[in-house]
Amino acid sequence: MARVDGEPRRRRRWTHDDAVAVMRAAGVEPQEPFPGSKEPWTCKCTACGNVGRPRLGGILNGQGACRPCGNRKAGARRRLPHDQAAAVMVKAGLEPLEGYPGAMVPWRSRCLSCGNEVSPTFAHVQDRGRGCRFCATHGVDLAAAARVYVIGHDGWKAVKIGIGACSGYNSRLLQHRRNGWEVTYTRDYPTGAAAHDVEQAVLAQLRARGLCPFLSPEVMPNGFSETCSSERITTDELRQMITHATEHLVGTSYIPARGMRRRSAASLLDPEAAAGELRQAGLEPLEEYPGYVNKPWRARCLTCGYEGKPRLNSIRRGGGCLRCRNQAVRAAEVEAGAAKAEEVMRAAGYEPLERYAGSGKPWLSRCQACGKESTPRYCNVKQGRASCKYCAGQVTTPAEQAESEIRAAGFLPLEPYPGYVSRPWKCRCVECGNEVLPRLQTVRKGTRCRYCSARRCGEARRGTRYRPREAGD
Repeated sequence: MARVDGEPRRRRRWTHDDAVAVMRAAGVEPQEPFPGSKEPWTCKCTACGNVGRPRLGGILNGQGACRPCGNRKAGARRRLPHDQAAAVMVKAGLEPLEGYPGAMVPWRSRCLSCGNEVSPTFAHVQDRGRGCRFCATHGVDLAAAARVYVIGHDGWKAVKIGIGACSGYNSRLLQHRRNGWEVTYTRDYPTGAAAHDVEQAVLAQLRARGLCPFLSPEVMPNGFSETCSSERITTDELRQMITHATEHLVGTSYIPARGMRRRSAASLLDPEAAAGELRQAGLEPLEEYPGYVNKPWRARCLTCGYEGKPRLNSIRRGGGCLRCRNQAVRAAEVEAGAAKAEEVMRAAGYEPLERYAGSGKPWLSRCQACGKESTPRYCNVKQGRASCKYCAGQVTTPAEQAESEIRAAGFLPLEPYPGYVSRPWKCRCVECGNEVLPRLQTVRKGTRCRYCSARRCGEARRGTRYRPREAGD
């Protein structure tokens, strides 16, 4: 029946059969009774078999019923051609061995430097510009000899499996020993990649059984995810798991390293070249190159003479002298606020006579009312606390007028007028004869000689009549 004008619109009540028909048309098969148009409904995708919980209301609004299928379609629309993706990989030193699988899928490739096969994702290579884990200059050297170890901690009742270099002061095993761990088992491998595969195989079994992690990151920040409770698994069991994983190791054709491990550009930089970069940025080194681009290097600025400790990597990113950068920033801020500051000054009755130098610095200006020059501060003018001092009568009073005012108050000037009403003026009190230092601004407010005031107060306390001091007193 048609809806009458003014009658409230009624929502449609979906039956189970009608809702099922809509979901099947969207490509999913309901797995439970219809819960309602706004409630999640467990359905199975007829294309990929994924079980999800779409809403009928979302389907009616144009949303997809299966999220994985939607992601694949969106990824297919955004996927780069194989030639463009392969060019990015070759630029990073990798030769693809198969077709482009997608940005987030491991892509089997061969490193053009070391010859090992790796499987980085295209997104990782595109983001970092590299992808060979054997050529990495950080972490465990996967192309050199490495060691799988099992350690235990009696205080924490924990055991741990890990890998590290066979030698070296900075190996992970030495760090754990300093933290109270005891080594119970070690096994050496010709390459770090083989040791890594064995470790990952054992960790996969431990995680499948829910044994790790045991310790929290607060207790053990370095390697907590590889710890297990010693009450649930012993070191002997871990040793047997390592032996079994080694015997069934797949893909052991790792190419060992030749010579020393390649180091990062930070440590291979020539000291003379580093000093040249520093001088080109306007800094003179005051000590030898520290060896790494991320370490402070004491230097003097050739522009302002400031001595600081910049880092070469910050210099390469456009940095330089800290003081010069701060001055440049302040100058830019002052330049940006100059127009507004001039408008505020003119609105307050001042005409600026020089460039704006900052809100807290004196600004030479001319009063539009009296025409005299003064140096108010913009911060005070902006807050309404800096009216013209000449117009307010705070500064200049003619000497003749000042002398007549001070004589009328009972003082005899002993020196010329100091020029400002707020400055002390050496005078002699006509009544008591004492030398005093009154200020014209306080005299205008009714202040008189302090000696006379004190004597009047004393006479009043004693109840006697006040008598001015005679010349012979």
